[in-house]
Parts: sequence; C-alpha cells; structure tokens
Amino acid sequence: MKKFQLFVLDDDMIYAERLAIFIRATEFAERMQVKLFSQVELLLQVLEEPSHSGVLLISDAFYPLLQHHRTSLSKVFLSQYIRNSESPETIHPFLFRFQPLHELVSHIQALYTERSPSGSGRTQMNRTRVISVYSSSGNAGKSITAVHMAKQLAFRGERVLYLSMESISVASQWLQGESGRLSQLLYYLKDSSESIGPKLALLKSHDATRRFDYLTPLEQMREMQEMSGEQVKKLFASIVGLSVYDTLIVDLETSVHPRIIKSLELSDVIIWLIRDDWNDAFRTKTLLKQMSAYPQIRFVMTSFRGNHTNSFDFLGKELTFKLPYIPDWKVMSSAEQVWQSDIFSEQVHVMLQTVSNEKEGSSKEGAHSYLKSRAV
Repeated sequence: MKKFQLFVLDDDMIYAERLAIFIRATEFAERMQVKLFSQVELLLQVLEEPSHSGVLLISDAFYPLLQHHRTSLSKVFLSQYIRNSESPETIHPFLFRFQPLHELVSHIQALYTERSPSGSGRTQMNRTRVISVYSSSGNAGKSITAVHMAKQLAFRGERVLYLSMESISVASQWLQGESGRLSQLLYYLKDSSESIGPKLALLKSHDATRRFDYLTPLEQMREMQEMSGEQVKKLFASIVGLSVYDTLIVDLETSVHPRIIKSLELSDVIIWLIRDDWNDAFRTKTLLKQMSAYPQIRFVMTSFRGNHTNSFDFLGKELTFKLPYIPDWKVMSSAEQVWQSDIFSEQVHVMLQTVSNEKEGSSKEGAHSYLKSRAV
C-alpha cells in the first residue's frame, strides 16, 4: 500500500511529537508518513508545492487562519471539545484530541480513504486473504482457534481483522476494546448502495494486547439472521477494498444460513474443524455432500489426545493438522484462560504453516505465504 503524507500543525508540540512517535512505532508506519509543524508560515512554504497528497491535521487554534486556505490535502481539525465530527461528508471534519491514539489515527486514515477513492488499491496478487473457520457441530473450538490464528499472524507482522459471523459471539468477551460495533455496519449494509469501507475503518475495534482489529456482533441476533448473502459479499469486498489488511479471519457459525454459505464461497481457505466424535463425523459427512465443490477446505482435528477412534475416510483427503486437547479449557471461567495455553498457540502457528505449504503445493499461481513477517 502506497503511503500518504500526514502534515500536523499543532500549537502543542508535546502532543504532536507523541502522535508522531506512536505512528512510527505501530502498523500505521506502513501507511503514512508524518511531518510536524508548529508555525503556520513554515507549513505554508512547504504546501506551495502542488504535488502533495494526503491529510493536513490542524489544531483548532489555527482554524481561523486556515479554514479557507486552498490546498490539495484533506483538511482535518483537531479539537479539544468536538467529539462527533468524523463523517467524511463534513466539509471540515473535527476529531477529538483526547481519544486513544489508535482510534484517532484510524479516523484520519478512514477520512483520507473516503476522500481519495483512487488511493492505492491492492493488486490481485497481494489482496487481503480470507481464512474462514467452520465446523459441522458446536463446541469444536472455532472461536478460540480463530482468535489465536489472528493473534499469531498479528504477532508476526501481518495486519489482521477478525470478523465474527456468529449470531452470538463469545469472542466479544475475550477481546479488549469496544465490542458490538458490527451492528452499525449492518445498518449501512442494508441502506447504502455505496462502499462501506471508510465507515468500517471507523467502527472496527482494536485489541492492543493481541495487536489485531476486530468486528463482533453484540445482542444483534435478529440482524444477523436477516443478513443476506449479497450483504456478506458487500462487506467482504469493502474490507478488501480498504487495502489495509493482509488477512481477514472469519469466525463462522455452525449453520447453513445464507450469510455462512456466502462466507464459505468467498474464502480463500476454509479451516474445517472436526472432532473425534461419531455424531460429529455423521454431521460432517452430511454437510460435505452439499459442500464438496469447495476445494479450499482443509480439515483440522481439534481436541486431539494422541489417537482417534473414528474413521474419517469419507473426507476423501488426509487431515491437514491435529490441534491438541487443552484440559484447562474443559471449564471456562475467565477471558484470561483463553490466552494462557502456549502449547495451543504454538500449534496454531504450526497449523497455519502447514495450511500455507499445502496451498503453495497445490497451485503454482497465486500462492500466498501466510506467515511472511512484515514486522518492522
């Protein structure tokens, strides 16, 4: 993704320097270059060059001087008081100064994306990968596997978005940040014919400890049940169109609802979790009769204890991987419990490597490396 320039004019240089240090030390360094100014005159000299593109972030102390100044940059004002002027349609958007820096910079990026739709899109070869986690029955560990996948990729330098497509998302209580923002996107999916990418960039949540963004539903069972396949297609296209994420991890519900089927169809890889259970094997076999046309399925046994008793010959292929049984998860009592198994986390990493190798081996064209580090 090509970087855009962020020019910051602020009368509070301590704040401006803290903002610059944050941008340069986080994933935002791959997307923007930041330059600081404390004097209007020096900034105007630089802006005389017509080739600049990006965002001009201005302290509201300079608003009377620069509100009518003509520039090719998108002007955004930083305010100590205004909290609710984040809409790209606003002539001069105001952003609240005293919000978490990650949210502030995300808002800036979203405003720039909306005003510069020709910005820099990804090519087909390096577009956002979509990895879905599915199972034929409940209690297979889909959500735990999905969030650990997101964490492992994020810790290795990838930019990751975790998206829960479940009616009730248990992952909401495991992640730090504000959950439930997906409901606002569902509204835009229904009522807008335009891309919701910029709005998505504003509404996503961020888990700073695990280093990935996420979207989860919260008490929106009816809205999720009413979600159509076309809306899912629009949502995925908007995420890819942001040109921000390397990988989209989709946590799917155990059902054949249209939103789930469309998610499977749009996935580059489907990690289908199976259990060493006779009933689960029957459900998997039955569902596969409807889904055998999905070559991107990779079967992964979960809660593996060293050997299995049931036959899975009906799969028509070998198991890609076996994730270990974690006794500590038999009874869950806190969010911290989800993240305390280093063994499981390590094995999820190995699983992703195995999936990557299988994908590369099956196709010489368009193969992606899931674990290529982009860490700075």
